[in-house]
Amino acid sequence: MDDFERFLSRHSDDRILVVTPGGNHGDTLIHLGLEKKLRELRIDYKTLNLEVEGLRRPSLGVKYLLNIASWRLGLRRIFKLLDTEGFDLLLFEGGGYMSDLWYGPVLMMEAVRMHDKPIAVAPQSYWFRGEGFRELLGGGRPITLFCREPYSYRHLLEMELPPSVEVHVSDDTSLYLEPGDLERYIQPRRGGYDLVCFRGDRESAISEALKRSILAMAVDPLVGDISKRRSFEEFISTVAHAERVYTDRLHVAILAALLRRDTLLIGVRYHKNLGVYEYSLRRFPWVRYVEAEGDLFNVHFKRPRI
Repeated sequence: MDDFERFLSRHSDDRILVVTPGGNHGDTLIHLGLEKKLRELRIDYKTLNLEVEGLRRPSLGVKYLLNIASWRLGLRRIFKLLDTEGFDLLLFEGGGYMSDLWYGPVLMMEAVRMHDKPIAVAPQSYWFRGEGFRELLGGGRPITLFCREPYSYRHLLEMELPPSVEVHVSDDTSLYLEPGDLERYIQPRRGGYDLVCFRGDRESAISEALKRSILAMAVDPLVGDISKRRSFEEFISTVAHAERVYTDRLHVAILAALLRRDTLLIGVRYHKNLGVYEYSLRRFPWVRYVEAEGDLFNVHFKRPRI
């Protein structure tokens, strides 16, 4: 049992509001792993997906966007997004959104200023360049932050957070899943290809030289960022039927690791992929790692291609 499981066990008698900002198919994997653990521990919980709820209630989506603008401009005016009445704990799902690259701090700002419940964040990667996030956590509220790798853990400790904030390290919740949990999503399709999945957003750091080397190495490559395309079933199936996977998408790599696909995980702009590889994915012998500016000279897969 890891630190996050022990934390959930201590709160097994609480009613928990689980909040996610939404996202891509990788975030769905994170959600499935968390729900699996909550069910195993027989915890009473309700999930709120802000992306889905914002489409259903446009006024909520507008308030979320206004809160993002307020955060970026350094203003104190925010709108209430969450209804925490009847809950004992506010739990944000894991991922990589608690950073300066995305808008997780906006959710933390609303939770701290608009509610009086204890707050926890499931295993995340954190990366901040300023003092804004630390300043959010003052006031003595019990807050528990889980990191999914030691780089984020050290990063938070170096920020000298208030005494009311606890910091721990645990696996990404998608790693609570097992191959059997994913079988029902796998659809028949042509296999035998190498999946080449690069991100094209602000986290991307892969060099053009490394891209060219991977494309030259890949056999019958299927190229594209599958993390937001089509259905979740298509996402799972595309990885399941690949021979090898080359990606800088962390949860494409985690899915490939769970399904025993030969996998090369590539670094991004900060420590997220390296940290999760070193802390969690290194134990899968079919997974390798290379930095975004690296090369393929020392990359050797466990199973030679026939």
